Amino acid sequence: MLQKKRIIITAGEPASISTEITVKSLQNYSHKKDIEIICITDPNLVKHYCNKSNIKLPINILSTNHKFNDYKYNFINILPIKLSKMPSPGVLDEVNCNFVVKSILKAIYLLNEKLANAMVTCPINKFLLKKNGFKYNGHTEFLASHSKKKKIPIMLLHSYNLNVVPLTTHIPIKDISKNITKKLLIEKIEVLNDELKTYLKIKKPRIYVSGLNPHSGDNGVIGKEEIETIIPAISYLQKKGINVFGPISGDIMFEKKIRKKFDVAVCMFHDQALIPIKTLNFNKVVNITLGLDFLRTSPDHGTALDIAGHDLANPTSMMLAIKKAEQLIKKK
Repeated sequence: MLQKKRIIITAGEPASISTEITVKSLQNYSHKKDIEIICITDPNLVKHYCNKSNIKLPINILSTNHKFNDYKYNFINILPIKLSKMPSPGVLDEVNCNFVVKSILKAIYLLNEKLANAMVTCPINKFLLKKNGFKYNGHTEFLASHSKKKKIPIMLLHSYNLNVVPLTTHIPIKDISKNITKKLLIEKIEVLNDELKTYLKIKKPRIYVSGLNPHSGDNGVIGKEEIETIIPAISYLQKKGINVFGPISGDIMFEKKIRKKFDVAVCMFHDQALIPIKTLNFNKVVNITLGLDFLRTSPDHGTALDIAGHDLANPTSMMLAIKKAEQLIKKK
């Protein structure tokens, strides 16, 4: 067993705001004595940002033997990996794709070997990665492929007053309907129900499920996905004793009084879930991946290449992702 909580932060896309939000967040965490936070990145990337932004937090480069007995408080502790090329802020370069993936794989290794308790992942550019051999739609699917549990992965967007899960994630709108199946709904909601009990300590989770079509299909007049797929899945889950309700029409699902009735909303596609939670709580949302045999959180935003290098990035979501990882370690 680890004597102290240890959280690993991955490098993310080196040309993005990832290093900036990490360093800004660590200014509030480096002094804590009950937790160790280790960044897997190129020290030169961090040094460059600290020098440019006049940040005085010193850097401690850790030995690669993974014992971490050289960890130092009030430092940025780095397990070093090397960039292929120092990036220009905001300019993607495919030569660093291997660096991005290597950082994630190293974090997974440390978690699987019980050398760390949780990982916080910085934003990546999945489109650039996919052009260079990355076979996954995003972090969630990639992490699931390296999890021993082999459960279906779930992207839970968590904030202090709302939890949402997109049933389908990063796929085109035209492909959503054919990807919504009774099997997928049942598997995701079963895992979600179990994981909410484990991670958020909700004894009997109340799960609301949205419809896909306007007015949840109006009894088949505006679409048949609700009748043919969503309702049969909900009925099956209810018979198993899971506290699930729906389909709820997407246009009223997040009305204030209705939000108070559920612990989590399962939505049919990415924006149906993320628009309401980001509208209500932008920069205060944490992405938690459920269904893995290790803990993973991340900020709720992407690489923000348009502001990279300008020292404008808001670290709030990153700080909350670290804080949530710390809380989940205690709960689990």
